[in-house]
Amino acid sequence: MSFGFKQRFEAMNKPAQDCAEEEIWGIIRAWLVISRIVAFIAMIAMAELLDDMMMAGLSVSLWSLIIGIPIFLILSLSIIWGDRWISSFLESLDNEHGRKRQLSTPGIDSGKEQVMLHPIKNRR
Repeated sequence: MSFGFKQRFEAMNKPAQDCAEEEIWGIIRAWLVISRIVAFIAMIAMAELLDDMMMAGLSVSLWSLIIGIPIFLILSLSIIWGDRWISSFLESLDNEHGRKRQLSTPGIDSGKEQVMLHPIKNRR
């Protein structure tokens, strides 16, 4: 049974539980996917439109394939490796976020329960 519009809107209003690393990877991944699509379209356009021009003894369309295919493969591999890295990183993360993690990690606030989260707002 499908959800109604009310349930979908309520689900959209819930805050995301993603960590900062996952959000950063989402942005980087989006740019890698867009650049991969642009590289693919540019490679095909150059191969079709510039097959009469010659450069260093080869046609420009052949050069676009020689340069474009490795770029496409490098972008694809970086997306795959990044997805694998972020999934392994999230599995190793103990899902302790925010203030709990700040207090439990070594650093200036380690073990201090009386540290204020927003000290400027609480001043008098």
